[in-house]
Amino acid sequence: MKIDSVPFFRMKFTQAEIDAVTNTIKSGWLTTGNISHKLEDRFCRYVDADYGAAVGSCTAGLHLALKVLGLSKGDEVITTPFTFVASTEAILHCGARPVFADIDPVTLNIDPKDIERKITKRTKAIVPVHIAGLPCLMDKITRLAKKHKLSIVNDSAHAIGAEFNGKKIGAYGDLSSFSFYATKNLTTAEGGIVTTNNENLAEEIRVLSLHGMDKKAWKRYLEHGSWYYEVVSLGYKYNLADMNAALGLAMMDRLDTLQKKRERAAGWYDEMLGKFEEIELPARDKDSRHAWHLYIIKLNLDKLKIDRDQFIRELTENGVGTSVHFIPLFLQPFYKGKFGLSQKKFPGAMSAFERVISLPFYPDLRKAEVKYVADTIGKIISINRKL
Repeated sequence: MKIDSVPFFRMKFTQAEIDAVTNTIKSGWLTTGNISHKLEDRFCRYVDADYGAAVGSCTAGLHLALKVLGLSKGDEVITTPFTFVASTEAILHCGARPVFADIDPVTLNIDPKDIERKITKRTKAIVPVHIAGLPCLMDKITRLAKKHKLSIVNDSAHAIGAEFNGKKIGAYGDLSSFSFYATKNLTTAEGGIVTTNNENLAEEIRVLSLHGMDKKAWKRYLEHGSWYYEVVSLGYKYNLADMNAALGLAMMDRLDTLQKKRERAAGWYDEMLGKFEEIELPARDKDSRHAWHLYIIKLNLDKLKIDRDQFIRELTENGVGTSVHFIPLFLQPFYKGKFGLSQKKFPGAMSAFERVISLPFYPDLRKAEVKYVADTIGKIISINRKL
């Protein structure tokens, strides 16, 4: 079979997953209910967390996680500028101020040394973002948090299955928010979950996620439920529907298999791209298990006659889908204007941004497709290599 294109992302569902969603539709109960709660329980077991609250998105989870920690106007939260906007939207929606620490340009993760430099008396929390599925240095971040009495809320959108020092990311810090978005390692199409070892925080998030109604309110339409409910706090419409949760719950049955397929695909890329001096492969950490949500290469531009943008254009012309993770927030008009950010203050993030390319990556990726991508990259390099 001749391959002439490879999409950036592709997902195939099993009949069991299709049936799970269909059966939920047939049941007549579509919104938050027993299936959502079963997904909470099963996912918590997977990430070694005691409690979980399913939500409508990872962004909603981050917002609620910071909210239940009491973040408010005047507080500061340290995070990375090398992330999707959701990480900082959650901070701003709490009325707090995001403070950006630079990244390690090799790992793409937040630099603990720069976190410490950015801590002030107003700092209340740290939001590490585990880029592509490679865990941040949680030992150092945890020590900083304890030293300065700060909370840790993990942006774990990429980190389903990730481990640091043999411990799942969902078990680190005060709370972790995971994404079940369409492209993630586990999907509910749209959705997420907040995990924690604090029962009170989990319960507060559940209440806030459904209009601030008491925890039994979702049962009011069951056969033996009561029409009576109480609104106990000012809440949000952030709940996860059973119709979505059914897909994720069914996928849990093969999540370990999907993770192994991601690891296998990463190995194929390593093998086929490792010979090129013009490319830097994704960073590894001997103390970590990579979740392999993304496969991000970096171009060694000093060895090429073209820049990253032209490299992507040539990949596109050859049918290879790509993306860039991420455009740093200090380059985004809103954040640049609101906080007066300068790229000169973030040399690590700027250096990485100019060189990164996310390649096609998903469990269903075939070895022949990886070879096509690698061969295409090789051709582009051979034509544009500095002599």
